[in-house]
Amino acid sequence: MKKILILSVTAGNGHNSCAQAMKQYLEDNFGATVEVVDLLKSFSTRINYWLADTGYDIAVGKLRPIYNLFLRHYQKISPAKRYSNACQSTCISTVSGLLKKIMEFRPDAIYCTHYECAVAVTDLKLAYNIPARTVVTCLDYSFSPFWESAIGVDYFVIPNEDFIEIGIEKGFDVKQLLPYGIPVKIREQAKSRKDILDELGLEDKFTAVVTFGGGHWKGAYKIFKMVVDSLSDKNAQIIVINGRDKSSYKKIAKKNWNITVLNIGYTNNVPLYLAVADVFISKGGGLSTTEAINASAPMVLYEKTPAQEQNNIEYLCKKGVAYSFSDKVSLQKVLDRLYNNPTDCGNMRNNMISLTKNALEKTAAILNDAAHADYSSLDAIKIDYKKVKRNVISAMRRADKVSRNSKKR
Repeated sequence: MKKILILSVTAGNGHNSCAQAMKQYLEDNFGATVEVVDLLKSFSTRINYWLADTGYDIAVGKLRPIYNLFLRHYQKISPAKRYSNACQSTCISTVSGLLKKIMEFRPDAIYCTHYECAVAVTDLKLAYNIPARTVVTCLDYSFSPFWESAIGVDYFVIPNEDFIEIGIEKGFDVKQLLPYGIPVKIREQAKSRKDILDELGLEDKFTAVVTFGGGHWKGAYKIFKMVVDSLSDKNAQIIVINGRDKSSYKKIAKKNWNITVLNIGYTNNVPLYLAVADVFISKGGGLSTTEAINASAPMVLYEKTPAQEQNNIEYLCKKGVAYSFSDKVSLQKVLDRLYNNPTDCGNMRNNMISLTKNALEKTAAILNDAAHADYSSLDAIKIDYKKVKRNVISAMRRADKVSRNSKKR
Protein backbone atom coordinates (compact mmCIF):
# COMPACT_ATOMS: atom_id res chain seq x y z
CA MET A 1 0.00 0.00 0.00
CA LYS A 2 1.47 3.33 -1.10
CA LYS A 3 1.31 6.67 0.67
CA ILE A 4 0.51 9.65 -1.53
CA LEU A 5 0.66 13.31 -0.48
CA ILE A 6 -1.45 15.61 -2.68
CA LEU A 7 -0.67 19.33 -2.60
CA SER A 8 -3.23 21.84 -3.85
CA VAL A 9 -3.90 25.59 -3.78
CA THR A 10 -7.31 27.24 -3.52
CA ALA A 11 -7.21 29.50 -6.58
CA GLY A 12 -10.62 28.91 -8.07
CA ASN A 13 -12.11 25.47 -7.48
CA GLY A 14 -10.40 23.41 -10.21
CA HIS A 15 -7.18 22.58 -8.36
CA ASN A 16 -9.02 21.29 -5.29
CA SER A 17 -11.50 19.41 -7.46
CA CYS A 18 -8.63 17.67 -9.24
CA ALA A 19 -6.99 16.84 -5.90
CA GLN A 20 -10.15 15.24 -4.53
CA ALA A 21 -10.77 13.28 -7.73
CA MET A 22 -7.22 11.90 -7.62
CA LYS A 23 -7.53 11.06 -3.92
CA GLN A 24 -10.75 9.11 -4.51
CA TYR A 25 -9.33 7.25 -7.50
CA LEU A 26 -6.13 6.25 -5.66
CA GLU A 27 -8.08 5.05 -2.63
CA ASP A 28 -10.77 3.21 -4.60
CA ASN A 29 -8.52 1.51 -7.14
CA PHE A 30 -5.20 1.02 -5.34
CA GLY A 31 -6.07 1.16 -1.65
CA ALA A 32 -3.52 3.94 -1.23
CA THR A 33 -3.24 6.07 1.88
CA VAL A 34 -3.81 9.62 0.62
CA GLU A 35 -3.71 12.99 2.30
CA VAL A 36 -4.67 16.27 0.60
CA VAL A 37 -3.05 19.46 1.89
CA ASP A 38 -3.67 23.07 0.87
CA LEU A 39 -0.08 24.33 0.53
CA LEU A 40 -0.66 28.00 1.32
CA LYS A 41 -3.36 27.53 3.94
CA SER A 42 -1.22 25.03 5.84
CA PHE A 43 2.33 26.36 5.47
CA SER A 44 2.34 30.01 4.38
CA THR A 45 1.15 33.33 5.78
CA ARG A 46 -2.48 34.36 6.03
CA ILE A 47 -1.93 37.08 3.45
CA ASN A 48 -0.55 34.63 0.90
CA TYR A 49 -3.49 32.30 1.42
CA TRP A 50 -5.91 35.24 1.16
CA LEU A 51 -4.29 36.37 -2.09
CA ALA A 52 -4.59 32.89 -3.62
CA ASP A 53 -8.17 32.38 -2.49
CA THR A 54 -10.22 35.55 -1.97
CA GLY A 55 -7.69 37.75 -3.73
CA TYR A 56 -7.84 35.58 -6.85
CA ASP A 57 -11.64 35.73 -6.82
CA ILE A 58 -11.52 39.53 -6.68
CA ALA A 59 -8.84 39.75 -9.35
CA VAL A 60 -10.62 37.64 -11.96
CA GLY A 61 -14.11 38.74 -10.96
CA LYS A 62 -13.72 42.51 -10.66
CA LEU A 63 -10.20 43.38 -11.84
CA ARG A 64 -9.87 41.04 -14.79
CA PRO A 65 -8.18 43.51 -17.22
CA ILE A 66 -5.49 44.29 -14.63
CA TYR A 67 -5.08 40.60 -13.74
CA ASN A 68 -4.70 39.72 -17.43
CA LEU A 69 -2.17 42.52 -17.95
CA PHE A 70 0.05 41.13 -15.19
CA LEU A 71 -0.28 37.54 -16.41
CA ARG A 72 0.66 38.52 -19.98
CA HIS A 73 3.64 40.43 -18.61
CA TYR A 74 4.94 37.47 -16.61
CA GLN A 75 4.53 35.17 -19.59
CA LYS A 76 7.34 37.12 -21.27
CA ILE A 77 9.86 36.63 -18.44
CA SER A 78 12.88 34.50 -19.39
CA PRO A 79 12.78 30.90 -18.09
CA ALA A 80 16.38 31.40 -16.97
CA LYS A 81 15.04 33.55 -14.10
CA ARG A 82 13.17 30.57 -12.65
CA TYR A 83 14.84 30.84 -9.23
CA SER A 84 14.23 34.56 -8.77
CA ASN A 85 10.89 35.27 -10.43
CA ALA A 86 7.78 36.73 -8.80
CA CYS A 87 6.29 33.44 -7.56
CA GLN A 88 9.30 32.41 -5.52
CA SER A 89 8.76 34.46 -2.37
CA THR A 90 5.37 32.82 -1.82
CA CYS A 91 6.69 29.34 -2.53
CA ILE A 92 9.75 29.76 -0.29
CA SER A 93 7.47 30.77 2.59
CA THR A 94 6.08 27.21 2.61
CA VAL A 95 9.25 25.11 2.49
CA SER A 96 9.85 24.63 6.21
CA GLY A 97 6.28 23.50 6.93
CA LEU A 98 6.18 21.41 3.76
CA LEU A 99 9.38 19.55 4.62
CA LYS A 100 8.10 18.89 8.14
CA LYS A 101 4.88 17.48 6.68
CA ILE A 102 6.81 15.27 4.28
CA MET A 103 8.95 13.89 7.09
CA GLU A 104 5.88 13.21 9.25
CA PHE A 105 3.77 11.58 6.51
CA ARG A 106 6.69 10.03 4.56
CA PRO A 107 4.92 9.74 1.22
CA ASP A 108 6.09 7.46 -1.55
CA ALA A 109 4.82 10.02 -4.07
CA ILE A 110 3.83 13.67 -4.03
CA TYR A 111 1.21 14.95 -6.48
CA CYS A 112 0.78 18.68 -7.18
CA THR A 113 -2.30 20.24 -8.77
CA HIS A 114 -0.94 23.80 -8.90
CA TYR A 115 2.35 25.26 -10.10
CA GLU A 116 3.10 26.84 -6.70
CA CYS A 117 3.07 23.39 -5.10
CA ALA A 118 5.46 22.07 -7.75
CA VAL A 119 7.74 25.10 -7.36
CA ALA A 120 7.90 24.62 -3.57
CA VAL A 121 8.81 20.95 -4.06
CA THR A 122 11.44 21.89 -6.67
CA ASP A 123 12.97 24.45 -4.29
CA LEU A 124 13.07 21.93 -1.45
CA LYS A 125 14.75 19.31 -3.62
CA LEU A 126 17.63 21.70 -4.31
CA ALA A 127 18.66 21.50 -0.65
CA TYR A 128 17.22 18.18 0.56
CA ASN A 129 17.16 14.69 -0.90
CA ILE A 130 13.38 14.16 -1.09
CA PRO A 131 12.98 10.43 -1.94
CA ALA A 132 9.31 10.60 -2.98
CA ARG A 133 8.37 10.53 -6.66
CA THR A 134 7.06 14.00 -7.54
CA VAL A 135 4.39 14.54 -10.19
CA VAL A 136 2.55 17.71 -11.25
CA THR A 137 -0.37 18.24 -13.63
CA CYS A 138 -1.05 21.24 -15.83
CA LEU A 139 -4.79 21.94 -15.63
CA ASP A 140 -4.98 24.24 -18.66
CA TYR A 141 -4.50 23.93 -22.41
CA SER A 142 -1.68 26.45 -22.07
CA PHE A 143 1.24 27.15 -19.74
CA SER A 144 0.70 29.93 -17.23
CA PRO A 145 3.78 31.90 -16.08
CA PHE A 146 6.20 30.31 -13.59
CA TRP A 147 5.98 26.69 -14.78
CA GLU A 148 9.69 27.05 -15.55
CA SER A 149 10.29 27.25 -11.80
CA ALA A 150 8.94 23.70 -11.34
CA ILE A 151 11.54 21.82 -13.40
CA GLY A 152 12.72 19.80 -10.39
CA VAL A 153 9.70 17.50 -10.34
CA ASP A 154 10.09 13.97 -11.69
CA TYR A 155 7.13 14.13 -14.07
CA PHE A 156 5.08 16.94 -15.58
CA VAL A 157 1.72 15.73 -16.92
CA ILE A 158 0.69 17.91 -19.87
CA PRO A 159 -2.59 18.02 -21.86
CA ASN A 160 -1.21 16.29 -24.96
CA GLU A 161 1.74 16.07 -27.35
CA ASP A 162 1.17 19.63 -28.60
CA PHE A 163 2.72 20.96 -25.38
CA ILE A 164 6.00 19.02 -25.44
CA GLU A 165 7.91 21.71 -27.34
CA ILE A 166 6.93 24.55 -25.02
CA GLY A 167 7.68 22.32 -22.03
CA ILE A 168 11.21 21.89 -23.33
CA GLU A 169 11.49 25.66 -23.86
CA LYS A 170 10.52 26.11 -20.20
CA GLY A 171 13.46 23.90 -19.20
CA PHE A 172 11.91 20.45 -18.76
CA ASP A 173 13.58 17.36 -20.17
CA VAL A 174 11.45 15.49 -22.68
CA LYS A 175 11.54 12.42 -20.38
CA GLN A 176 9.75 14.45 -17.70
CA LEU A 177 6.86 15.37 -19.98
CA LEU A 178 3.92 12.97 -19.95
CA PRO A 179 1.14 13.84 -22.44
CA TYR A 180 -1.56 12.08 -20.43
CA GLY A 181 -4.15 14.87 -20.45
CA ILE A 182 -6.04 16.79 -17.77
CA PRO A 183 -7.38 14.45 -15.06
CA VAL A 184 -11.14 14.63 -14.50
CA LYS A 185 -13.64 12.05 -13.39
CA ILE A 186 -15.01 9.94 -16.23
CA ARG A 187 -18.32 8.36 -15.36
CA GLU A 188 -19.55 5.67 -17.67
CA GLN A 189 -23.17 6.42 -18.49
CA ALA A 190 -25.04 3.12 -18.75
CA LYS A 191 -28.27 4.92 -19.56
CA SER A 192 -29.24 6.22 -22.98
CA ARG A 193 -29.71 9.92 -23.73
CA LYS A 194 -33.49 9.48 -23.69
CA ASP A 195 -33.43 7.62 -20.39
CA ILE A 196 -31.39 10.40 -18.77
CA LEU A 197 -33.69 13.09 -20.15
CA ASP A 198 -36.73 11.17 -18.88
CA GLU A 199 -35.13 10.90 -15.46
CA LEU A 200 -34.52 14.67 -15.48
CA GLY A 201 -38.07 15.39 -16.58
CA LEU A 202 -36.95 16.84 -19.92
CA GLU A 203 -37.93 16.22 -23.53
CA ASP A 204 -35.66 14.76 -26.19
CA LYS A 205 -34.80 17.97 -28.03
CA PHE A 206 -31.88 20.37 -28.55
CA THR A 207 -30.27 20.70 -25.13
CA ALA A 208 -27.86 23.41 -24.04
CA VAL A 209 -25.86 22.82 -20.86
CA VAL A 210 -24.60 26.02 -19.24
CA THR A 211 -22.06 26.01 -16.41
CA PHE A 212 -20.68 28.87 -14.35
CA GLY A 213 -17.52 27.39 -12.84
CA GLY A 214 -16.48 27.68 -9.21
CA GLY A 215 -18.40 30.83 -8.34
CA HIS A 216 -15.76 33.59 -8.60
CA TRP A 217 -16.75 34.49 -12.17
CA LYS A 218 -19.20 37.41 -12.16
CA GLY A 219 -20.61 37.10 -15.68
CA ALA A 220 -22.72 34.02 -14.99
CA TYR A 221 -26.28 35.35 -14.86
CA LYS A 222 -25.66 37.69 -17.79
CA ILE A 223 -24.49 34.79 -19.96
CA PHE A 224 -27.46 32.65 -18.95
CA LYS A 225 -29.89 35.36 -20.06
CA MET A 226 -28.04 35.65 -23.38
CA VAL A 227 -28.48 31.90 -23.91
CA VAL A 228 -32.20 32.14 -23.11
CA ASP A 229 -32.66 34.95 -25.61
CA SER A 230 -30.71 33.03 -28.27
CA LEU A 231 -32.72 29.80 -27.90
CA SER A 232 -36.21 30.99 -26.91
CA ASP A 233 -37.49 30.84 -30.51
CA LYS A 234 -36.21 27.29 -30.99
CA ASN A 235 -37.32 23.82 -29.97
CA ALA A 236 -34.72 23.76 -27.23
CA GLN A 237 -34.15 23.53 -23.49
CA ILE A 238 -31.46 24.61 -21.06
CA ILE A 239 -29.76 22.84 -18.17
CA VAL A 240 -27.90 25.39 -16.07
CA ILE A 241 -25.33 24.28 -13.49
CA ASN A 242 -24.55 27.16 -11.13
CA GLY A 243 -21.70 25.60 -9.20
CA ARG A 244 -21.17 27.61 -6.03
CA ASP A 245 -22.76 30.73 -7.51
CA LYS A 246 -25.78 30.81 -5.17
CA SER A 247 -26.79 34.29 -6.30
CA SER A 248 -27.36 33.23 -9.92
CA TYR A 249 -29.18 30.10 -8.81
CA LYS A 250 -31.64 32.18 -6.79
CA LYS A 251 -32.17 34.72 -9.58
CA ILE A 252 -32.93 31.99 -12.11
CA ALA A 253 -35.26 30.16 -9.72
CA LYS A 254 -37.38 33.28 -9.09
CA LYS A 255 -38.39 33.83 -12.70
CA ASN A 256 -40.62 31.92 -15.12
CA TRP A 257 -38.71 31.64 -18.39
CA ASN A 258 -40.20 31.33 -21.87
CA ILE A 259 -38.10 28.21 -22.46
CA THR A 260 -37.68 25.03 -20.41
CA VAL A 261 -34.93 25.57 -17.82
CA LEU A 262 -33.60 22.94 -15.42
CA ASN A 263 -31.89 24.99 -12.72
CA ILE A 264 -29.19 22.97 -10.95
CA GLY A 265 -27.17 24.35 -8.06
CA TYR A 266 -23.95 22.60 -7.17
CA THR A 267 -23.41 19.07 -8.48
CA ASN A 268 -20.53 16.58 -8.52
CA ASN A 269 -22.10 14.71 -11.44
CA VAL A 270 -21.48 17.09 -14.34
CA PRO A 271 -20.84 14.17 -16.75
CA LEU A 272 -24.48 13.07 -16.31
CA TYR A 273 -25.73 16.37 -17.71
CA LEU A 274 -23.03 16.60 -20.37
CA ALA A 275 -24.15 13.20 -21.65
CA VAL A 276 -27.31 14.86 -23.04
CA ALA A 277 -25.70 18.13 -24.19
CA ASP A 278 -26.02 19.19 -27.82
CA VAL A 279 -23.96 22.21 -26.88
CA PHE A 280 -21.92 23.18 -23.82
CA ILE A 281 -21.78 26.89 -22.97
CA SER A 282 -19.28 28.09 -20.39
CA LYS A 283 -16.02 29.88 -19.85
CA GLY A 284 -12.68 28.29 -20.72
CA GLY A 285 -11.62 26.50 -17.55
CA GLY A 286 -9.33 23.54 -18.16
CA LEU A 287 -11.33 21.01 -16.15
CA SER A 288 -14.78 21.95 -17.43
CA THR A 289 -13.66 21.96 -21.06
CA THR A 290 -11.97 18.59 -20.57
CA GLU A 291 -15.19 17.17 -19.14
CA ALA A 292 -16.98 18.45 -22.24
CA ILE A 293 -14.37 16.88 -24.53
CA ASN A 294 -14.70 13.53 -22.75
CA ALA A 295 -18.48 13.76 -23.18
CA SER A 296 -18.17 14.79 -26.87
CA ALA A 297 -20.15 17.96 -26.19
CA PRO A 298 -19.53 20.80 -28.69
CA MET A 299 -18.35 23.89 -26.82
CA VAL A 300 -19.26 27.58 -27.03
CA LEU A 301 -16.96 29.56 -24.73
CA TYR A 302 -17.10 33.13 -23.43
CA GLU A 303 -14.02 35.19 -24.33
CA LYS A 304 -14.11 37.80 -21.54
CA THR A 305 -12.48 35.67 -18.86
CA PRO A 306 -9.04 35.39 -17.16
CA ALA A 307 -6.07 35.24 -19.53
CA GLN A 308 -5.25 31.58 -18.91
CA GLU A 309 -8.80 30.68 -19.94
CA GLN A 310 -8.52 32.89 -23.00
CA ASN A 311 -5.46 30.84 -23.93
CA ASN A 312 -7.49 27.65 -23.48
CA ILE A 313 -10.23 29.01 -25.74
CA GLU A 314 -7.77 29.97 -28.46
CA TYR A 315 -6.27 26.48 -28.43
CA LEU A 316 -9.61 24.65 -28.40
CA CYS A 317 -10.99 26.78 -31.23
CA LYS A 318 -7.89 26.01 -33.32
CA LYS A 319 -8.45 22.29 -32.69
CA GLY A 320 -11.99 22.61 -34.04
CA VAL A 321 -13.79 21.56 -30.86
CA ALA A 322 -15.11 24.95 -29.74
CA TYR A 323 -16.49 28.29 -30.85
CA SER A 324 -16.07 31.49 -28.87
CA PHE A 325 -18.32 34.49 -28.33
CA SER A 326 -17.95 37.94 -26.82
CA ASP A 327 -21.52 39.27 -26.79
CA LYS A 328 -25.16 38.42 -27.41
CA VAL A 329 -24.91 38.87 -31.18
CA SER A 330 -21.95 36.51 -31.62
CA LEU A 331 -23.54 33.95 -29.29
CA GLN A 332 -26.76 34.06 -31.31
CA LYS A 333 -24.85 33.40 -34.54
CA VAL A 334 -22.99 30.41 -33.12
CA LEU A 335 -26.09 28.83 -31.56
CA ASP A 336 -28.07 29.35 -34.78
CA ARG A 337 -25.30 27.60 -36.68
CA LEU A 338 -25.12 24.60 -34.34
CA TYR A 339 -28.91 24.31 -34.06
CA ASN A 340 -29.46 24.39 -37.82
CA ASN A 341 -26.41 22.38 -38.85
CA PRO A 342 -26.03 19.03 -37.04
CA THR A 343 -23.11 18.18 -39.35
CA ASP A 344 -21.10 20.98 -37.75
CA CYS A 345 -21.72 19.46 -34.31
CA GLY A 346 -20.68 16.07 -35.67
CA ASN A 347 -17.41 17.46 -37.00
CA MET A 348 -16.64 19.01 -33.62
CA ARG A 349 -17.29 15.69 -31.90
CA ASN A 350 -14.98 13.91 -34.34
CA ASN A 351 -12.25 16.47 -33.62
CA MET A 352 -12.57 15.71 -29.91
CA ILE A 353 -11.49 12.10 -30.35
CA SER A 354 -7.77 12.94 -30.49
CA LEU A 355 -8.07 15.11 -27.36
CA THR A 356 -9.91 12.54 -25.25
CA LYS A 357 -7.53 10.97 -22.75
CA ASN A 358 -7.97 8.89 -19.61
CA ALA A 359 -5.66 11.17 -17.64
CA LEU A 360 -6.94 10.31 -14.18
CA GLU A 361 -6.18 6.60 -14.57
CA LYS A 362 -2.73 7.09 -16.13
CA THR A 363 -1.60 9.75 -13.68
CA ALA A 364 -2.80 7.73 -10.69
CA ALA A 365 -0.92 4.69 -11.99
CA ILE A 366 2.39 6.54 -12.17
CA LEU A 367 1.88 7.74 -8.60
CA ASN A 368 1.01 4.29 -7.33
CA ASP A 369 3.92 2.70 -9.24
CA ALA A 370 6.46 4.76 -7.29
CA ALA A 371 8.92 2.73 -5.24
CA HIS A 372 8.55 2.82 -1.46
CA ALA A 373 10.48 5.93 -0.44
CA ASP A 374 13.56 5.56 1.78
CA TYR A 375 13.92 8.51 4.17
CA SER A 376 17.02 7.22 5.97
CA SER A 377 19.36 9.83 4.43
CA LEU A 378 17.12 12.66 5.66
CA ASP A 379 16.76 11.01 9.06
CA ALA A 380 20.54 10.92 9.35
CA ILE A 381 21.02 14.68 9.04
CA LYS A 382 18.60 15.58 11.85
CA ILE A 383 16.85 18.44 10.09
CA ASP A 384 16.81 21.82 11.82
CA TYR A 385 13.50 23.26 10.58
CA LYS A 386 14.47 26.78 11.62
CA LYS A 387 17.21 26.66 8.98
CA VAL A 388 15.25 25.04 6.15
CA LYS A 389 14.25 28.30 4.48
CA ARG A 390 17.81 29.66 4.69
CA ASN A 391 19.27 26.42 3.28
CA VAL A 392 16.78 26.41 0.41
CA ILE A 393 17.52 30.05 -0.46
CA SER A 394 21.26 29.32 -0.53
CA ALA A 395 20.69 26.32 -2.80
CA MET A 396 18.48 28.41 -5.06
CA ARG A 397 21.15 31.10 -5.40
CA ARG A 398 23.66 28.49 -6.52
CA ALA A 399 21.17 27.01 -8.97
CA ASP A 400 20.29 30.50 -10.22
CA LYS A 401 23.92 31.19 -11.14
CA VAL A 402 24.11 27.92 -13.05
CA SER A 403 20.83 28.65 -14.86
CA ARG A 404 21.85 32.17 -15.91
CA ASN A 405 25.35 31.10 -17.00
CA SER A 406 23.84 28.29 -19.05
CA LYS A 407 21.50 30.79 -20.71
CA LYS A 408 24.45 33.05 -21.64
CA ARG A 409 26.23 30.16 -23.34
